[in-house]
Amino acid sequence: MQHPDSDRLRQAIERYASRAVRWSGVVYRSASPRYANKDDLLTGVGSKTAGARWNPPKSFPTVYSSLDPHTALDEVLAHFRYYGIPIESAMPRVTVSVRVRLARVLDLTNGKTRSALRVSERRILDEPWREEQKAGREALTQALGRIGQELGWEAFLVPSAARRGGVNLIIFPANLSPRSSLEIINVRDLPRRD
Repeated sequence: MQHPDSDRLRQAIERYASRAVRWSGVVYRSASPRYANKDDLLTGVGSKTAGARWNPPKSFPTVYSSLDPHTALDEVLAHFRYYGIPIESAMPRVTVSVRVRLARVLDLTNGKTRSALRVSERRILDEPWREEQKAGREALTQALGRIGQELGWEAFLVPSAARRGGVNLIIFPANLSPRSSLEIINVRDLPRRD
């Protein structure tokens, strides 16, 4: 069931299209050794199947990354904590750096952007997306991600709910333009796919 604000959010995001920003830099992903390989790291297939904060389950590929390695690990550990799984069960992890160049990013860390969309930072951070998903409803953040992906945005810059002050880059790989790129740094050093 789509979020009740979907139509309003779609109109607001469509109006904001001219304010897309370019973004380039290095982001980080924390993955289990099984998926820390060049074939799996940047597909977004895992989140497509299971869903997560910014995409509903069984929807579209989404690559979750962070602007610093600490936030990347905190994001993963928050998942384990939520389900009461001991942190030691989350290990080992492989932290991978990815060089990113994107042409069309919606910056939800910017207060003016959030104000134009009428979505507060607090609402983004406090969204109980797991509970909404479990109840068969689309969470606010999932609606934002779905609409952004449908409208062709390449990525969202978003505040991290797992690390105060942290920032995540949520990438929609199917929307990357020919000018955009994702490149795993030190790809030769990654574990091989089994």
